[in-house]
Amino acid sequence: MSLFGTLKTTLAAAAALGVMTATAIAGDYPDRPITLVVPTAPGGGVDTQARALAPVMEEVLGQPVQVVNRKGAGGTVGLQSLVLPADPDGYTIAASASVSMIENPILQGLPYGPEDLTILGTTGQFQGALVASSNAPYKTWDEFLAHAKANPGSRWYALGQVTVAIMNTIAAAEGLDISIIPGQGGATMAPTLIAGDADVSISGGIHTPFVESGELVVLLNLLGEGDLMATPGLPSSQELYGVSLENNLVLSGPAGLPADVVAKLEEAIMKAAASDRHKEVMDTIQYPIVYRSAEEATKKLVAQAEGARNLLAN
Repeated sequence: MSLFGTLKTTLAAAAALGVMTATAIAGDYPDRPITLVVPTAPGGGVDTQARALAPVMEEVLGQPVQVVNRKGAGGTVGLQSLVLPADPDGYTIAASASVSMIENPILQGLPYGPEDLTILGTTGQFQGALVASSNAPYKTWDEFLAHAKANPGSRWYALGQVTVAIMNTIAAAEGLDISIIPGQGGATMAPTLIAGDADVSISGGIHTPFVESGELVVLLNLLGEGDLMATPGLPSSQELYGVSLENNLVLSGPAGLPADVVAKLEEAIMKAAASDRHKEVMDTIQYPIVYRSAEEATKKLVAQAEGARNLLAN
């Protein structure tokens, strides 16, 4: 065989070996621990759900799923610093609230959205509601509206520009004169209402234990669809005013994750969401399990992002 023929044969064999090796690597995924980034502080709703999912995902995937908290900037720091620049190999993924990849990047002028991540699925729904102190002279939405119309200048505690837009939309529809109080985050919402320093506030779900203790009451359901788990049967902001605060726990990874890796992660997430361990935790914090596949979740989040852009533009 000529030197050229020998070289050609060697190169072909090397190329074939490379393809086989790449296929073997993909087929062996995962072969080392996976980092699950939680872009919030430990102990909150996102962190609690992620830590309920991680052990079951470990069982399905056969590798440790290590939760790493990286808080900051409303949940955008963890996504920006750890997930977006990560290699699309499936070893760095995230569990975050959908607002962290939708509303916050819009408000902060960040150059990414759900289209710039690989969405792997959603597992839970945060419980958006308009709440008030139980000491207030109103216990229902109709009673609050009557009080607010009779007493102009009601104080609405806001947790961000999206909640401000929702509040202004509701106030305009009802002809209310309101005063917006900028908030310092969900942890300050309940104490502010209980102290009487605001009349109502939007909550993403942190209100539930305060409702159970009798310190807060829920006036309005802010979910896009369905009832609040702990307080069903309330009026819906979506039905009354065409606005909602829909927020889900989303599992995602960097853009470009291989299809076979996505399939394995999707299977692990689905089984974790359906597990008894996850259900027990979700029952405790009074969040419903809302599972969506990678494809379903991607469509939902892209539509939500478009809706958020329209709402904030107005």
